[in-house]
Amino acid sequence: MDRVKRYMGMVIRVTGICVLCTALTGLLMLFEGKEAEHQVRVLFAGTKDDADCAVLLSLGYCAVIDTGEEQDGDHILALLKEAGVNRIDCLILTHPDKDHIGGAPALLEQMPIQLIVAPYYSQQNDDYDALLGQAKALGIDIMTPARSRELNYGELSLRIWPPQEAYYEQDNDYSLAVLAQHGDVKMFFAGDAQKKRIKELLTYHLPQVELYKVSYHGRNLKIGARLIEAICPEYAVVTAEAPGGQIEKALLSADSQIICTRGRDAVFVSDGRSLVLE
Repeated sequence: MDRVKRYMGMVIRVTGICVLCTALTGLLMLFEGKEAEHQVRVLFAGTKDDADCAVLLSLGYCAVIDTGEEQDGDHILALLKEAGVNRIDCLILTHPDKDHIGGAPALLEQMPIQLIVAPYYSQQNDDYDALLGQAKALGIDIMTPARSRELNYGELSLRIWPPQEAYYEQDNDYSLAVLAQHGDVKMFFAGDAQKKRIKELLTYHLPQVELYKVSYHGRNLKIGARLIEAICPEYAVVTAEAPGGQIEKALLSADSQIICTRGRDAVFVSDGRSLVLE
């Protein structure tokens, strides 16, 4: 009888431990799920040539900054599908060059888009005009900001700065600039800003950032090094095979980790306190 009692006592203790372990496992899974809910994911599409596309995800919302070239459209759509995206809430086209808008027609054909944000651009550009015409025919709202605007998607805040002038000699200087923020984590996207536009950006007193999508694919610009010194990024994404010598030197001086996305996807995750490269 004593042996039976001892055995039953052991069974009860083991059962209690198993129940406790199951409960703790459930709580841990719930906690991890809640943590994942409050993450922001940033996906940079690996493009076939030097081109830009970033996808920002927060609480079921999706913002896309640029769309690579036409040849990148299928890959961008595959990335969106893999991420479970079935709607683009905001598509930001920083400027009209084909390596930033080329994949947009495929996105418009395959996925609902709520809003397009694009710079004012009065010059002749058949591809850009056709794209905006396609968007209007689909009933998509198009915003052409004349001043800085803030848009919010989930836990992600997007501050958009338009160019300060109506005409530039270089198409790249029409680039919209975007400061994305999730909690304490800041990410800066400068399009293809060249000398004149970077001078404008330097007047914005930008904060230090965790991530910088390097302007103009990381090509050599002396003033581009000044922008790097100002924002001192932890990570620098170069949408090319490698940055130019001057830019690479400035990034290394800032102790930035350089990630090149020509032919290679890159995924970052923010928890609102820090940013990590997956």
